[in-house]
Amino acid sequence: MRQKTKSPAVRRLPAVVAVPLGVTSAFIVRDRGVLLVDTGKPGDEAAVLAAMKQAGIGPDEITLILVTHGHQENYGSADALRELTGAPVAVHEADAGAMRLGVGGLRFPGGVVPRLIGLAGGNVASGPGGVDPDIVIGGVADLAAFGIRGRVIPTPGHTPGSVSVFVAGGTAIVGDLLSALFPGGRARLPFRTGDPAAARRSIRGLLALGVERIYAAHGGPWSGAEVSGRFGNGR
Repeated sequence: MRQKTKSPAVRRLPAVVAVPLGVTSAFIVRDRGVLLVDTGKPGDEAAVLAAMKQAGIGPDEITLILVTHGHQENYGSADALRELTGAPVAVHEADAGAMRLGVGGLRFPGGVVPRLIGLAGGNVASGPGGVDPDIVIGGVADLAAFGIRGRVIPTPGHTPGSVSVFVAGGTAIVGDLLSALFPGGRARLPFRTGDPAAARRSIRGLLALGVERIYAAHGGPWSGAEVSGRFGNGR
């Protein structure tokens, strides 16, 4: 009599949960560990915790809080959520200075925020609303140590230190690298893009990785084919 062979265990791909926070969105990536991408503006921690609870995730399950760039609507609740979850906060070195200073990037005229972000190399104390990161990212960073099959990829353009998360299965979370004018709108560069040429290069770099689905803080998600149609081939 033939013995039944055990089929290999099917490993589910990381799940991405969008957390709408009014003017922006945060994202939860659930794998072996749980990654929180962005935290909303100051005071949004309760909404983030509520979304986690709805997804069946306890605060102590968060393994890392990643800030995609140094604008206050993206890192404003990072300090509170670090206290509530015990998870470290990570940001790219080029935007770490702005986050430490408590810069609310959208309030400043063009050019001011990039100049402030240039202070990231120094040891700047947190100002009102500022957040001192636990981890400063300098390049591509593997997330395996935090239980996530994926990596952080520098995608400068919106700010010098903007990063995206690329996870197994072809999903990318891009912060403000891309946005939409209205819900369901097509992908475009945000009005407040510090270096549009760099942003386009970053988008093409992500597409070259075989991205299939793209989430952004303002708009989306879009398929990789949709975004390629607008930004591929050197456009």
